[in-house]
Amino acid sequence: MKTPLILGHRGAPHAAIENTRASFLAALAQGADGVELDVRLASCGTPIVCHDDTLQRWTGRATRVAKTSAWALSREDLGDQSSIITLSTALELLAHHFVNIEIKTDDGDPAALAHAVSRCMSNHHHVRQRVIVSSFDPRTLNALKRIAPSIARGLLIEPTPTAPNLSSSMLRAVQPQAIHPHWSAGPERIRQLKSSGFDVHVWTVDDPTLGDVLASSGATSLITNVPAAMIAHRQSA
Repeated sequence: MKTPLILGHRGAPHAAIENTRASFLAALAQGADGVELDVRLASCGTPIVCHDDTLQRWTGRATRVAKTSAWALSREDLGDQSSIITLSTALELLAHHFVNIEIKTDDGDPAALAHAVSRCMSNHHHVRQRVIVSSFDPRTLNALKRIAPSIARGLLIEPTPTAPNLSSSMLRAVQPQAIHPHWSAGPERIRQLKSSGFDVHVWTVDDPTLGDVLASSGATSLITNVPAAMIAHRQSA
């Protein structure tokens, strides 16, 4: 059984503010093999690293990311002197580690964001073999496939009864290299996906014992809020 990668979910969010330079460095210091991060478009067209569509959760102000320039976003104090960084900066920081880029398309043009991510990655061609771009939106991944077919794509699956099924037509359209299920999909589903030829990046796994079960089912990576705990458990096994 191949040991799955441990990826910090937005870095190490219990050690530093999520999706920031400090959070990514903390995840790497804890021994993570890489990170999962979220990307949106700033108003200037620059892809920046942020999960939410506004800064309300950190600054108390409903500043919309899509309506604010990357420069202005970088001047916002998220706390602990942390600020929003660009995807380019994140890729430089994480150049020797695995990176799962989740494209957030709820407040912008999916195709424009796919183009921006592709352009950014073309400037960091040395990291391409260690990067996968994921999304819940099949249309976004289909756009990325047309724009830059060599960039690995991962289809995220919601942990709800209303989540779309992995229909053959969807898979033909997206042609993902990986599927990203929630941990509640269970070990049998992970085995099925692996046997179908997909890498399987499971989110968000914070229980080391559950991690063992998913690892034995063939998970490619475990995305976690607690990389230190998952790494310590892996080393003690």
